[in-house]
This record gives sequence, C-alpha cells and structure tokens, in this order.
Amino acid sequence: MSEKKAFYHRPRTNQSASPAMRWTFLTLGWLFFVLGIIGVLLPVMPTAPFILLAAGCWARSSRRFHFWLINHKYFGKFVRDWEHSHAVPRYAKWLGTIMMALSTTMLFFNLPEDMVWVAWVVAAMCTGVAIYLFRLPNA
Repeated sequence: MSEKKAFYHRPRTNQSASPAMRWTFLTLGWLFFVLGIIGVLLPVMPTAPFILLAAGCWARSSRRFHFWLINHKYFGKFVRDWEHSHAVPRYAKWLGTIMMALSTTMLFFNLPEDMVWVAWVVAAMCTGVAIYLFRLPNA
C-alpha cells in the first residue's frame, strides 16, 4: 500500500515585533478571510483580493494561520503563486475582466442619465484594473 506524501509550503512571514500590531493584523486577516468567503457565495463581491489581504495580514501576525492558508486546498495555490511571483491564472484574469465588463455595462443601463458619469468613472477604473491584471505573469 503506498502512502500519500504530504507536501507543505513554508510560509514567508514578516511578523511584527509589536503585540498590538500582531493582534491588529490577526483581526484584519480574519475580517478579510470572512469577506473572501462571502465573495465565494455572492457573485458581486470579489474573493481573491480579500484572500490575498488575509494572507498578507497573517504573514505579519500568525505563522499558524498563514501556513494554513498557503496550504489550503482551494486558496493555497493562488496565494503561493501571488507571494512567489505575483502571478495570476489566465482564467482568473479573463473571468475578472468579463465580470467587470458586465457589471459596468449594467451600470450604463441602470443609472439615470444625470448619473452616467459614475458609470464612466467605474469603466475607467475597471479598464485600469484589467490592464494591470493582464500585465501580471500567468500562474
């Protein structure tokens, strides 16, 4: 019978020396993680940025939680790719861009005429985010 060998990644941590800062980062990490989980359930809320923020906060506060997150079954590879080379999977780039385009298009149809400028501001910001995403390396 073959044994399945577990492969764990060592976390890169930069823990704060101040206990107050560690508690602040720990609390923010949990807040961002919960928001990321909500983003999994709600299509209008992003998941990836909140999970990455949680990883960054936990890297500065808790080796245990950071280690757990970078070895997580669903989020681990994404966090490791980001921490190692700021890489994002190609499908995530396309999915994010398509969702931003659909959301912005809906704004143009749902806002009153005197508020269309808001849709143009959102469209400009989403365009900037899409350009940034596609300039990152593929994971």
